[in-house]
Amino acid sequence: MANETQGDTRYADFIREVAEWEGVWALYHNGWLLRTTDSGQKYCPIFAMRDEAKSFEASIQSDHVPTAITLVELMESLMVQWRAEDIMAGICPTPAKPAIVVSLDQVSSDLMAALKDVMAERFGKQS
Repeated sequence: MANETQGDTRYADFIREVAEWEGVWALYHNGWLLRTTDSGQKYCPIFAMRDEAKSFEASIQSDHVPTAITLVELMESLMVQWRAEDIMAGICPTPAKPAIVVSLDQVSSDLMAALKDVMAERFGKQS
């Protein structure tokens, strides 16, 4: 899992919630909202819940609106595009906390592991 500052469980919570829901939320208006870290790395803020996306959108006062993205669409389409454009995932920024910026490979790997766990819980272990 990504490095987390002490007491900040946003990344682990994000991975678990997204695996259970099988989707994410991002902000869209004529394109996905992109932000830049202090070091110049571009990222797309993504959220596990619509309310988190709405709260962040309100705090930055943009015309972007929370838009649901299925896990399949995220991993097979958007992440392919973002990799080509050197865009990382910005996990759950809030009005008070910056995004946890993570490589797409890390997010993919963690989501797949969490998804397997969720499926095992739902359907039992498959041999």
